[in-house]
Amino acid sequence: MSDMPCPPMFATETMAELSARQGRVADALAIYRYLVRGAEGEGEGAPSAAADDARVARWKTRLTELESGTPAAAAPPAPAPATRASAAPAPAEPPRSAALVIRDPVRSGQVVYADAGRDLIVIAPVHPGSQLLADGNIHVYGPLKGRAVAGAQGNREAQVFCLCLEAELVGVDTGYVLSDDIPPSLWSAPARVLLTPEGSCTVVALSSGRLDPRRR
Repeated sequence: MSDMPCPPMFATETMAELSARQGRVADALAIYRYLVRGAEGEGEGAPSAAADDARVARWKTRLTELESGTPAAAAPPAPAPATRASAAPAPAEPPRSAALVIRDPVRSGQVVYADAGRDLIVIAPVHPGSQLLADGNIHVYGPLKGRAVAGAQGNREAQVFCLCLEAELVGVDTGYVLSDDIPPSLWSAPARVLLTPEGSCTVVALSSGRLDPRRR
């Protein structure tokens, strides 16, 4: 499909919601329409119609919400004007949540999401067809053969670290690379994935050089 924001094999509810959270509503709409058409047996090359009625109903509800702008309808209130009489102290930054640690293999069809700003640590294989999402960094101490997106809530400083990179898709924030884009020298090798200052997603050897000081 010409309006699809990603290859059809990556058109999933998770990717649609990730797009919506990052403000790419048009991309989310395109993915949800694709999923609904496939579940109803329409459209060449669409997903199989194996989705249950509850999921299809949920997709249609999200379509309606996104099309009507319901999720973003309520704009945040304008800040109250500052007064010289009393300046309230800035609230203390909440402590960072502990990382989500996964010790079992992540199987095909599974989705693991470390939300609330957390890192995701997987100390087991990540199989093809599975998905990892994290608001923070992603660390995989085993083969990464599924999909992994760090910085899911717009954290452009997040990175993906793995000991054996064989991912179908890997990225940070809105940037990603597919398996064909991974340099041959880094395939099945220790690697990290990050965004360049220009915003493009890049893959480098895990042991190469120092981190950009701007990313500390």
